[in-house]
Amino acid sequence: MRVRPGKMAPAHKSRGGEPTQKPMAHAFTFPAPIRGWVLNEGLSTPQPGGASILDNWICTTTGVRVRGGSAKYATLGAPVRSMFTYNSTTETFFAATDGAIYNITTVADKDVVPTADVTGQTEGYYSTEQFGTAGGDYLYAVNGTDLAQLYDGSIWMQIDGTSTPAITGTPTSDLSHVWSFASRLFFVKKDSKVAYYLPVDSIGGAATAFSLAGIFKKGGSLLFGATWSLDAGDGLDDKCVFVSTEGEVAIYEGTNPGDAAAWRLAGVYNITRPLGPNATMQAGGDLLIATEAGMVPLSAAIRKDTAALSMAAVSAPIAPYWQAQIAHLGSRPWEVMKWPQRNVMIVSQPGPDTDEGTCLVANLQTGAWSRITGWVTRCMGYFDGYGHFGGPAGIVYRMGVGGNDNGLPYTCGYLGLFENMGAQGVQKTVAQMRAMFQSASPIDPQVRAQVDYDRVLSAPPNSVTDSPGAVWDTAIWDTAIWDGEPPSEVVSRWVSIGRTGHSVAPEVQLTFGVTRTPEVELVSIDTTFHVGAMVT
Repeated sequence: MRVRPGKMAPAHKSRGGEPTQKPMAHAFTFPAPIRGWVLNEGLSTPQPGGASILDNWICTTTGVRVRGGSAKYATLGAPVRSMFTYNSTTETFFAATDGAIYNITTVADKDVVPTADVTGQTEGYYSTEQFGTAGGDYLYAVNGTDLAQLYDGSIWMQIDGTSTPAITGTPTSDLSHVWSFASRLFFVKKDSKVAYYLPVDSIGGAATAFSLAGIFKKGGSLLFGATWSLDAGDGLDDKCVFVSTEGEVAIYEGTNPGDAAAWRLAGVYNITRPLGPNATMQAGGDLLIATEAGMVPLSAAIRKDTAALSMAAVSAPIAPYWQAQIAHLGSRPWEVMKWPQRNVMIVSQPGPDTDEGTCLVANLQTGAWSRITGWVTRCMGYFDGYGHFGGPAGIVYRMGVGGNDNGLPYTCGYLGLFENMGAQGVQKTVAQMRAMFQSASPIDPQVRAQVDYDRVLSAPPNSVTDSPGAVWDTAIWDTAIWDGEPPSEVVSRWVSIGRTGHSVAPEVQLTFGVTRTPEVELVSIDTTFHVGAMVT
């Protein structure tokens, strides 16, 4: 008897004669992370539009855009401690080191240290306030160590008890912070619970002491003062705010601290320790203060207990990172800068001089956060429509210009929140992904996927080839607004992925080391995948 081989069933039929079904491809779309960097939500129940990593992207009202680069603006030869501006008929930009104050409005040679306007100083961390009187506009600068400096639009003058103008009643070298309220200049006496104020509409005169020793109960000293309003402008409901190093806030109403009938204590509240005297920002009438609990609106502090402030903080989505940075960076004061042309707020995170440097960025309309790497922001200043930052190397950099960081490439990295993509409890194999961009710049994106909560990005790609003369350069160089109209050209392509896991997050990276400022906005990421059997 001869044995013959059995017949194989056709590929499209089972051995029982029934046709087999080919694996069905499913589709899922990850929207652009319009909610920004989100670290305070459950890993297994993410909301759409968030990111677990969002480095060197800027959140907009329609998506996320890659940031521009940074370029050397001036050289000061010593660590840059402060930057501030004077505004009158023209705008003047200053930067300070521990030994001097420099006018860097116009820099003849960005590699040469300019001649200092003020020398002989010993502390470079200044508090400044511009104040107008019948005699003109003036800028006060105090640092709690050197005599106060006053700028009148053309020259700086040293202020003491015998100068013209003069401040009497306290040594001006003791004054560490300055602000204005109700047409008066107020000052903080360093390492004390005492504030001083001048007569109305005056840049000199007898400084009158105002003690908060009986108001602050937790110790420490007075750190800074500010104006707070319940509306969006100056008005009768403006309040004078005194903040201690221990996070106590005393709020006063009235116009004259020397008149009991025209000055009263509205309340004392706790906000946890503030992170620096310049770590504040006016948002309409509200006052945002960077504290150990996060970026806290003063309007929330008067209604909530300290334990609940972190949830009410503007920075709540990135609270774990915020807390980790406080523990890591140490005691150097943070700063906050509003950049209205770019519709963002930037928070510096100064650490050790060897630190690579990061700062935080939040969209002023949506409150969405991202992180910028490669910018060592020891101090920041806003001038001529641009943000600037200074660091330990004695260099002032301009933000958001060009497509490189002073000649070095940078990578924009995004990792989405992990999704089960509608197939909960089963493994998925991602077949392809397609990132959709609106772009007016040449790009070469790297699109991949991470699975099962692995938050380590892949090795970054190389920079796109520089093409300064390409046709995309139709916008005015360095004037593109991060939250303006999106670029018009749609760019996308499918790439093979081949990753398997229960949860999936898209990864997109672009590296820039080019001449022109990139104009690229991420819109969405489309995904095709196959569903496997449930493992029991």
